[in-house]
Amino acid sequence: MIDSERDSALQELGRLITERRESLGMTLETVFDRTKIRQEYLQGIETANYENFPELVYTKGFVRTYLKLIDAEDLQDDFMNQLDRAFNPNSRKQEMQRKRGINNFLGNGSSVPKGFKAASHFWIFLVLILALVGTGCYVWYAMSYGGLDLRNLKLFNFSGSNNNALFEVPESVSGDLITNISSDLNSDSLDIQVVSKEPEKKPEPVKPSLEIIAVNDVWLSVAFGNSPPVYRRTLRRGESMKWDLNSPARVVFGRPTSAQVILNGKDLGVVNRSAKKSETHVYNPDGTTQKVK
Repeated sequence: MIDSERDSALQELGRLITERRESLGMTLETVFDRTKIRQEYLQGIETANYENFPELVYTKGFVRTYLKLIDAEDLQDDFMNQLDRAFNPNSRKQEMQRKRGINNFLGNGSSVPKGFKAASHFWIFLVLILALVGTGCYVWYAMSYGGLDLRNLKLFNFSGSNNNALFEVPESVSGDLITNISSDLNSDSLDIQVVSKEPEKKPEPVKPSLEIIAVNDVWLSVAFGNSPPVYRRTLRRGESMKWDLNSPARVVFGRPTSAQVILNGKDLGVVNRSAKKSETHVYNPDGTTQKVK
């Protein structure tokens, strides 16, 4: 969760909400009675203290409902952006690194902190040159003694059985784990064998799902494919319903202004803020939507 006490942007937005509420003569008890959002959440929004809030999608729903009640929807875009940034620890860490001028490679030209000695690039190049020289020596040696095979690498010999070899790799080393490059000294051909690697497993796709959150009381009718409706009743304010989306879902909203939709984990927001009557929308497993006239 976020450290709300240090988030000046959310604190400023919370202060503006408090001013709007007080200008309307509302108390937190009044807001609770009309929205059914717990008073500790309402106070947390005004003080930018989101320590004990639920997941981000529900927190956004609370904020949207509160803003709509006090006619402060002009603050909604700023609020959503700040909540996305604050609830994402990676973006916060990256922002702090940019402010401090941290560079993960050879520095960014800033002064070296006291107590640390700047590293010389000379040693980096020296290590690279030594690595190249060592690799070249190994390739030359291996090609001279029967190909690039780990079993032919002989540097140290503790048994004294071979005067020309200083080390013998045991024959038990599996050839399947070695890339073998052999050279035929009697021909110009070069035989190369490369061990194949298993393809990397791709992450499993997100399972399609449909979730509807009641910003206010809203009547719903939900049907999948050509089947009869599986849900047909009023969803009370603050309640939510979620279904696996194996086929297109046809949803009738009695009040499109009172329902928030989350499709495949993506928050689509309120169905239609300017709607004057009921609407029918289709939500597909691939994440596309369409309004049915």
